[in-house]
Amino acid sequence: MVPYGLGLLALLLFLGLFPPTAPWSERFLTPLVALGAGGYLLWRRAFPWGLGLLFWGLGDLGWTLGDLFARERSLGALAFEFPYIFGYGAFTWAILQVPGHPPRLTLLLLPVGAFGLATLWQGDLGVDRLYTAWDTGLLLLLLPRLEPIFQKRFLGSRALWGVGFLLVFMADLTYTYLEAQGGYPTGHPVHLLWPLGYLLLALGVAAENQGSASFSTQVVALGGVFLLPATLLAEPTPWPIRILSLYAGLMGALGLLYAQHRGWRHTEEERLRWTRFLEELARLSPRVTQTLSPEAALLGALGAAQVLLPQAVGLEVRSRRGLVGARTPHILPVPLNGDAAYLYLREPLKENIPPGFLSLLGERLRQVLKQVEWGTLALTDPLTGLLNRRGLEAELPKLLALSGRYQAPVSVVMLDIDRFKRVNDTFGHPVGDEVLKRLGRILQASVRREDLAVRYGGEEFLLLLYGANRQAAKEVVERIRARFRTERVEPIPYALTLSAGIAGGEVPAGDGQLEEWILKADYALLRAKEAGRDRVTLA
Repeated sequence: MVPYGLGLLALLLFLGLFPPTAPWSERFLTPLVALGAGGYLLWRRAFPWGLGLLFWGLGDLGWTLGDLFARERSLGALAFEFPYIFGYGAFTWAILQVPGHPPRLTLLLLPVGAFGLATLWQGDLGVDRLYTAWDTGLLLLLLPRLEPIFQKRFLGSRALWGVGFLLVFMADLTYTYLEAQGGYPTGHPVHLLWPLGYLLLALGVAAENQGSASFSTQVVALGGVFLLPATLLAEPTPWPIRILSLYAGLMGALGLLYAQHRGWRHTEEERLRWTRFLEELARLSPRVTQTLSPEAALLGALGAAQVLLPQAVGLEVRSRRGLVGARTPHILPVPLNGDAAYLYLREPLKENIPPGFLSLLGERLRQVLKQVEWGTLALTDPLTGLLNRRGLEAELPKLLALSGRYQAPVSVVMLDIDRFKRVNDTFGHPVGDEVLKRLGRILQASVRREDLAVRYGGEEFLLLLYGANRQAAKEVVERIRARFRTERVEPIPYALTLSAGIAGGEVPAGDGQLEEWILKADYALLRAKEAGRDRVTLA
């Protein structure tokens, strides 16, 4: 608010010393404001805009001094017009650097540009013909740069400097039209539009460079639009200029009000999206994802990210070799405490990333992955990597719910390594641990995601095979036996074997029936041992 206050104070001070009807006010107000606004923009490092206003101020000052010495403004005196030409060149450069969108709503300002082109063919304009043509060209270049005002978030700062340029354009057009109709009358109120336009232009550009678009910029921009017809409706303005100023003021005011409405609506939608995003992050936990796998945590994090970035299609944590979704060339790095994590996008970002989005996503993902790690340590056997009995208790309700929902059978398998005590007694516990690890890897490779593989105790293992009747379960166990027999663990000189018992093979009625099947499978395993080991027995 400080620049607005200082600019307004300086303007009021000048008008107090030199009222608008005073000759000195009309002669020197415009160049002084232009020079001050240009210097302010140069101080704010908005160099092309600052240079444009600075050169225009020098041109206005030269024109004022030239009028004092009765200099004619004609093509023959073009050498005295160089500051204006440099100013127009700087403004052209500045506008071309501003990103925009294809014009749609801003096309409503085309009649203003058309009137500017029509003015070129009236009377003997001299060098003013060049400036009017250049003004019209800048207005056409400005239309796509003002279109983002109506796209989602309201750009109050851009609206401010757009209104400032419109005031300057209408002032130039009015002056040119009056010159073509017989001469510009001294004391015409249009001379107030130039300093007001320069001031709004400077304040809007400075606000956009600082990334600020406060409510005050919106109010000032709207007020500047209403000043346009209020100034040009006064006598002795010709009727075409009055009608054009009413049209430009009405279109500008309606456009700004519509843009503000869309901006407020987008702000509310964005607030709701942030609320949903934070709720999704809060739900993200191993307990809710119903699994201890890192992939499930990544999948939940990707779903949360898609609330704010619908173009997100994949998420990867390299250190955990975890990837959900798809890899694409468009990558956003996610801060994850030293780990390499990436969010993959369907297409490049067309807007800025919501501030704090990646940091929040990365921090929550780090917490959940740590929870997954702790849960894995608590619910799995550290030697084999299979579930322990506590892990079985945690995962069993999910398997029962899945079986009941799809009416899929479940088979229970009890496995036991034959003569494992002799391995420990003869070759030592490190060799016995290696045997257990080998069998654990075979079991992990032989079961599916829905199945449960458990180290039940010592050398005894439990398998719960989802969607398998007893015959299908037997085929799975036979493959496990065959693979285990091929394992060679030094210094054991003989092949390793195992025995198994199978029960169930139907849709379980509940926990009680599964416990009964586990007892039956254990009894079938005992029968396999008594029958000579290295075999599979059905309960």
